[in-house]
This record gives sequence, structure tokens and C-alpha cells, in this order.
Amino acid sequence: MSNILITGSNGQLGQSFKYYASKYQELNFIYKDFSQLNICDENQLRNFLESEKISFLINCAAYTNVDTAEEEIEKAQKINANAVEILTHLSLEYQFKLIHFSTDYVFDGNSNKPYVENSKVLPQGIYGKTKAEGEKVILNSNADAWIIRTSWLFSPFGKNFVKKILFLLQKENKINVISDQIGSPTYAFDLARDILKILSDKIPNNGSKIFHYTNAGQTTWYEFALKIKELSKLSCNINPIETNKFRSSAKRPKYSVLSSENFKKEFKIRPRPWELALEDCLFKMIK
Repeated sequence: MSNILITGSNGQLGQSFKYYASKYQELNFIYKDFSQLNICDENQLRNFLESEKISFLINCAAYTNVDTAEEEIEKAQKINANAVEILTHLSLEYQFKLIHFSTDYVFDGNSNKPYVENSKVLPQGIYGKTKAEGEKVILNSNADAWIIRTSWLFSPFGKNFVKKILFLLQKENKINVISDQIGSPTYAFDLARDILKILSDKIPNNGSKIFHYTNAGQTTWYEFALKIKELSKLSCNINPIETNKFRSSAKRPKYSVLSSENFKKEFKIRPRPWELALEDCLFKMIK
């Protein structure tokens, strides 16, 4: 039986892994949130690894507040980059496969076609820069590791766009949503389920690789919000606004669609359209 350590287990992605774990009897899951296992503390990690033999470490811990990162630079650096360096070294020493999640924010957003894995990395804010640094650490090592870039993550757990919009639709008569940023939503449940499908098979040691994973299709935040409104049958008015009318500390990519073609070819898995994933998510939230 393979032991899988999931760090950052109380976030939306960590909780999504928990949701599907019972379906994989051949895998033994160990869940640790940041308070139980601080990934920035090498000694704490090393003590844990001395006591538990693990085959996979799925790192769901991350600093993800894009705007606050512009002020809390040191904290974002510590969690998104320095901690990843520690995990990478320990992966080599203790011979476990590292699954690490990254973001569309490592790109500048100036493309007009989906980003592929080897597209030029050019982050525009602290969040993206620290995530890109974490990627670089892994890629420059000989660790057996996957970097899974994803975007616009949503689920019934944690803080995310779907939960925020659903709350506002129920509370307000009118809301404004940005209409000129384009990306691909990703259902954390689908991402977790598909990663576990892959890990339940025999996975060879194949060095460090990057994959992109999102649900199929692309949209704007405004169109995303309209779909939430349609599926939840709420009556609040949604007005489209441009990015320059919205105050934020960090620059957002205008276009950050990720191509999942390599993931689909490698693992024979085709993520469903984001609209169907959203329908499932809302059903779980409001049933």
C-alpha cells in the first residue's frame, strides 16, 4: 500500500483530495494542514519523513492571495518558493514523488492563444514570481516531480470565485464583474480525482515534468458569473466592467488560458467542460 502525504490539506484542493480518497483503498492518505506540518520547517518535515515512509507528497499548501502578496512578499516567497526547495531536496533524499501545483500567473497574459508547458514564463506580480521560482527549483533538480499548472480554481470549499459570486447574487441586487480577462476555470474536485486516478496506477520515475490541467473551454469572469446566476436561478443583475475600472494591488493577466493537450495525451484523460463542472459544484453547494 502506497502512503500519500497531502500537505495544506484544509485548503480547497486538499479537501477535494479528501473527498475522493475513500475510492482508493490501495492508497493510504495522511493529511496535514500548515499548523500540523509546516512545509517551511525542514526539521519538522524531516522528523515526519523519518517516522513515515511515503511514496507521494501532494503539496496543496500555497500562498494564493494575489493582492496581499504585493505587501507580504517575504511570506509569499517563503511558502511558494523556499518551502518548495525544501520539499524538492527531501524528495531526492527520501525517494518520494512530489506533486506540486502552480498557476497561470507565471505568464504575462499577453498571448492570444493557449499557453503550453514550454511557453515563456514572465510573471507580472509577486504571487506569479514566487510560484515561478518554485517551479524553477523543481525543474533544476533531478527530483521525480510533477508541476501541475492550473487556473481559476473553484470548489465547494475555501475561498473562490464561485462561492463569492453565489454569496453576492443572494445578497445584492446588482454586482459588477470583470469582462476583459479570459481564462479556463478548473474544478478542484476534477483535478483531485484525475490526479488520484493516475497515481493509483504504476507511475515510473520520469524526472521533473510540467503539465497543464484545466476544465475544457474558456470564458471571462463576467460570463462565468452569468453561468453561476443561470444555474442557481437567482435574479441579481450582473454588469460587465473592464479591468482598469477595478481597483487591485496586483496586475492580472488579460489572457491566461492553459492548454491541457499534453495532459490529455499523456494520461488519456479528458477534463469535462467547465460548465458541467460548475453545475456539479453548485449542486454540491446548494443541495
